[in-house]
Amino acid sequence: MNHRFLENWKWYEIESMDHKAERIKEMVHKLPDCTQWLENVEEQNTNYLRIENHGNEAVLHGCLIYEKEEEEFDHDHFHFYITRSYFVTVGLEIVRLDRTNKKDMIRQMHQCKTAIEGFFILLGEVLNNYLDGIDHFEYKLNELQYELKQNNSHNLMDRIYNLRQELLIWTDLTIPVEEIKLAAEEAFLDEITETSEYRRTSVRIERTLNLINHYQHDIDTMLKLEEVLSSHRGNEIMKTLTVMTVIFTPGMMLGSIWGMNFRNMPELDWKAGYAIALGLIGLSIASIYIWLRMKGWTGDLLKSRSRKSRFK
Repeated sequence: MNHRFLENWKWYEIESMDHKAERIKEMVHKLPDCTQWLENVEEQNTNYLRIENHGNEAVLHGCLIYEKEEEEFDHDHFHFYITRSYFVTVGLEIVRLDRTNKKDMIRQMHQCKTAIEGFFILLGEVLNNYLDGIDHFEYKLNELQYELKQNNSHNLMDRIYNLRQELLIWTDLTIPVEEIKLAAEEAFLDEITETSEYRRTSVRIERTLNLINHYQHDIDTMLKLEEVLSSHRGNEIMKTLTVMTVIFTPGMMLGSIWGMNFRNMPELDWKAGYAIALGLIGLSIASIYIWLRMKGWTGDLLKSRSRKSRFK
């Protein structure tokens, strides 16, 4: 689909993947300047960016991944080719941008003087959809923070890492958009940097990156808290096992000696033999415990904690 705007610049939109090859052949004849780029469109499906000069005119072209799932190779991308008088997009499905109303976007493009500025309106719509996705991410993050405060269950660590992975996806989507902005500034200089759409999109990029950085800090803090709690639990377990081992070792030693059944063991004939043996074992255990308490090595192992305590 071709769009012509009031300032006599054009947007050549090749949207349908079913008719992409046919439309590309048609475009090769209409736009000889981008013939080589059109022929290479099928070969590239990852982010890339190039700045070229055709005579006295700068050209910016590349590929942008604008939707990405958690699976490594599951993503949607489109190719673009930008000059002052027109820009071309191949593979961009506007219907995938839930927040974007195409009619309103084209109406807004009619106010632009160049195709470069019009492309930045399109780029801004992509960012709007990113911001919507990040808002949904914020909801899940707040929900997880509340659960972490309430119950601190062990399976929350997996959910924290899942959110971290999702945030990495939003970062991977946003950084290439910022790169396009910088490349456009390099290619077209003041012609684009003085326009309102460029400035508006720049602010939108900054908003998106600020949110990502803020949520990254939140997730890092949650991970550190979980690591501290896990480390504390591990230390408490080892401390408890060590104290229990030290306390009961003398009793086990005495019990093992009496269990050898030597012939010359006069206490076997005593009426109070069992009581004396048990008393000696109990006394040894109590002595060790008192000694540990005096040294302060039992810590707060025997102190009861509040039910709301996270260090259990």
